[in-house]
Amino acid sequence: MLAWIAVVVGGWYAWKRGWFMGGRTGMAYTPEELDATTRLLLAETSYHRPEREMVGIVQVAVNRAKKTGNLLSVVVPPGRPNWNNHPKYRKRWEDANTYPRWAKARAFVEKVLSGGFPNEIGDRTMFLHPHGMPRPTADNNQCKGNRNSKYIVDTTAGRRCLPKWSTGDRVLVIDGARFSYPS
Repeated sequence: MLAWIAVVVGGWYAWKRGWFMGGRTGMAYTPEELDATTRLLLAETSYHRPEREMVGIVQVAVNRAKKTGNLLSVVVPPGRPNWNNHPKYRKRWEDANTYPRWAKARAFVEKVLSGGFPNEIGDRTMFLHPHGMPRPTADNNQCKGNRNSKYIVDTTAGRRCLPKWSTGDRVLVIDGARFSYPS
């Protein structure tokens, strides 16, 4: 009897978190998670990127939450190990609710979290915009810093120095974003 109750409760929890959504985006969410994920989308895109790319970005957050068993509001804020740790990104994230497109972005994120789009990125948990990554140096065509951790890649934004996890044949490019797995 106790095992049966555990199966029912575990199944309900998995369903509630969206683990059975198959090829659709989304997962169950609270208003706090919706707001945090909207901040993420606005900080990353200002709600000015193509729809498919923005769906993928939100799906990365969903995938991270599902993989770790955490709430979206835990996995999307700026800082390590969650998301972008740059001070400019943190400022955009904190100010996102004042953006003129807040309501439109929030409605869009709500549609993604409700399973309103196909999941094109599968279970990938990493993404980046290559235009925000450094270019190889002009004098010797190398990446600055630790050369073992950066690879020169031809991207939608030209040649860029990318981390290993954003290179190779497992990377999926949608519009201006690269979706991948950790290395």
